[in-house]
Amino acid sequence: MRGAFVEKDTEREGSAEAAPNAHERVLAEDRRVVREALRSSRGGAHGGLVVTAVALGVVGALAGPKWPLIIGGAIAVWFALALEVVRRRGGRGWKATERAYIATFGWAQWL
Repeated sequence: MRGAFVEKDTEREGSAEAAPNAHERVLAEDRRVVREALRSSRGGAHGGLVVTAVALGVVGALAGPKWPLIIGGAIAVWFALALEVVRRRGGRGWKATERAYIATFGWAQWL
């Protein structure tokens, strides 16, 4: 008997007339706001690259070349992992590289 109710609910949810309830609308709006707040752009990524290069230069001037090489290597590994994730999800060519670049350096937009 329970299966009949589940089928009716899914039919109603799948129809064009079914409007989301108030709770679902609030959740959808919250997700939209969070996506907009966390969105990064190529310009923000360029800023992140500049900030990273300057910070590595300062660290190199103060502590020698060891730490900038270690930190730069960690950033390169992060970029390579981001690129691999993007490629596994179907990204190809320049778009995949751009998305990995934004994932690596796009944090500067929030400064």
